Amino acid sequence: MKLPIKVISLASSLDRRAAFAEHNAHVAYEFVDAVEGAAIKPQLDMLPELFEPGLPYSAGAVGCALSHLTLWQDVVDSGAPLTVLEDDAILRQDFEAESARVVAGLPPDWDIVVWGWNFDSILALNIMPGVSPAVMHFSQNQLRASVREFQALGGTPAAHRLAECFGTCAYTISPEGARKFMAHCFPLRRFHHFSQPLGREVPNNGIDIPMMRLYPRSASFVALPPLAMTKNERATSLVQAA
Repeated sequence: MKLPIKVISLASSLDRRAAFAEHNAHVAYEFVDAVEGAAIKPQLDMLPELFEPGLPYSAGAVGCALSHLTLWQDVVDSGAPLTVLEDDAILRQDFEAESARVVAGLPPDWDIVVWGWNFDSILALNIMPGVSPAVMHFSQNQLRASVREFQALGGTPAAHRLAECFGTCAYTISPEGARKFMAHCFPLRRFHHFSQPLGREVPNNGIDIPMMRLYPRSASFVALPPLAMTKNERATSLVQAA
């Protein structure tokens, strides 16, 4: 069964929408208008149910967090899983069939399965809970130069327990998972997450950080090899924008 796909994208980002459509013409999807963080950021201190006062989020990060929250609420209301993409996601040609197959093979209590992440940092698997993560590194530059090759990749992805990854470019979330991530992530607070694989603390400056804290304590999975990629170009990132 095909999973519905919704793509978070600013209504004004016509170039990004066009690029997404060019890369992903092989899947059925619906654009959903992202929240304009610049309009919300001046009001953060008046929204304590969503944001702790003084939260160091850029306007782009605020809009990104609220856009994901809106879709999580939709998942809870509908009672059905949803694939959530950001408009810089690039999907493998077999994404629809393979993502449906992976989801069908997950345990009944699954919360989320991640299809792609920010490849400039680590991916940590929770294959030995309480003992040691398994850490992977990727070449983001080589990946950026190999989009066509990535999309044409074959191979059968397998789901692995997820410990850490950065970014929210592509995932499928269940209704129970949406409830958990809503309750865990919001209100968004100031904190530093200690990343064991990186050996340092990471500030909470985007929704992927509170999500990452929940991964090892929930039924969170990641597909390997990945079914989605992002060029993760900071110069054009809407999350980085002040």
